[in-house]
Amino acid sequence: MTTELRPYQQDCIGRLRSAYAAARRAPVLALPTGAGKTIVFAAIGAGAVAKGKRVLVLVHRRELVRQASAKLAAAGVRHGIIAAGFAVAPDEAVQVGSVQTLGRRLDALPPCDLVVIDEAHHARAEQWRAIVAARPQARLLGVTATPCRLDGKGLGIVAGGLFDALVIGPGIAELTKQGYLVPARSFAPAKRLELGGVRTRAGDYVTGDLERLVGDGKITGDAVAEYRKRADHRPALAFCISVAHAEDVAEAFRAAGYRAQAAHGGLTARDRDAAVGGLATGEIEVLAACDLVSEGLDVPAVGAVILLRPTKSLVLHMQQVGRGLRPAPGKTELVVLDHVGNTLAHGMPDAERRWSLAGVGKKASEPGAAAASAWRCECGCISGMARRECAACGAARPGAREIGVVPGVLAEVTAEKLARVRSLSYGEMLRSRLSEAELREFARARGYHAWWVKHRLREQENPALTACGAA
Repeated sequence: MTTELRPYQQDCIGRLRSAYAAARRAPVLALPTGAGKTIVFAAIGAGAVAKGKRVLVLVHRRELVRQASAKLAAAGVRHGIIAAGFAVAPDEAVQVGSVQTLGRRLDALPPCDLVVIDEAHHARAEQWRAIVAARPQARLLGVTATPCRLDGKGLGIVAGGLFDALVIGPGIAELTKQGYLVPARSFAPAKRLELGGVRTRAGDYVTGDLERLVGDGKITGDAVAEYRKRADHRPALAFCISVAHAEDVAEAFRAAGYRAQAAHGGLTARDRDAAVGGLATGEIEVLAACDLVSEGLDVPAVGAVILLRPTKSLVLHMQQVGRGLRPAPGKTELVVLDHVGNTLAHGMPDAERRWSLAGVGKKASEPGAAAASAWRCECGCISGMARRECAACGAARPGAREIGVVPGVLAEVTAEKLARVRSLSYGEMLRSRLSEAELREFARARGYHAWWVKHRLREQENPALTACGAA
């Protein structure tokens, strides 16, 4: 049995082959979560084997090992697995290898003509580079939903990375329009979580600081209430800060009468697999996860994503939201309950994004930055700026003003006015009463520091401050 390729997947394969034909050694394919990256590289692997080539697929998680193996099998590709806990088949032309296992055993690295690097945004790490360096004659193929890194370092050779061409597939908006993904309705608080006292390490918030800030049960209570209100009994993934936070969230949902369980590194592999399987079958309604299922989870039934972990990482945010975008029977949408304002920071799931292999400087817009941000309706729904009506209640998009929302209650985020905000002159901005999301978009477009937004919000509440500053 072989998997039938979708038209856009066939197109991506054709463009990758054109890159190789143009003497590119290492193209990377950018395709959204749920669009079938694994199916694409499985088809390419099958084609390579038909020509007598050998293929190595590099993955870094147990879940991704099994996912790659399943998609290769569906494409009719015989293969072996090089990873702890799996039976070996060294004679097969295709091998799926765990980076951790191969990184410790470079002497056991199989011969290969093509190295496929799954989740290629990780490939700057030394372990990945050592494996690639051990097969210098092999072609590379990177695949990722988000070809960027939080540290701003590019994935391209010119920026010290591995790749020399970028093939960009259709975005989330286009795939949703074609019915390959479901639309997302996002809900966020009126104001983002106050993170002034939270330190940053390696480009993202320090977990210990986040746990002290929001791991005290306050957000957990809101999470249960909002889930009951917006997505009652839909299979849901809750992304948490730490093991303790995940356990706390799961317990709060169980106390409210829901079938909930935590999934984290403290569980055995069998127990983690059972938890994910329970989410797929309906045995579990809410799975509270800590750093486990952002990548590699393929459960189309997931109808709600609950964001309880603030992050500076666009990659992490898009991976988490993407867990729920796959279609399933009876599923018409994904509900995103964003308690920490990640959507306001990173943009709508289906916003157009600009990808680059070059990386960025400290003051440049990050790769993947949304071309347009969002506005929040009084009902709590967030919509992209391209929408003139709220996706939830149908209310007309308001003018440039701060929208009052009861603290602690999420409001829907929909996608149009923030695009216009980017082009305002400074004087026009001063004459407008912009929402926090709009001010963040204005600041992002000009490279202003985050404190500027807080300062401007205070000025809007007390116009005398602006007058004094102007004087």
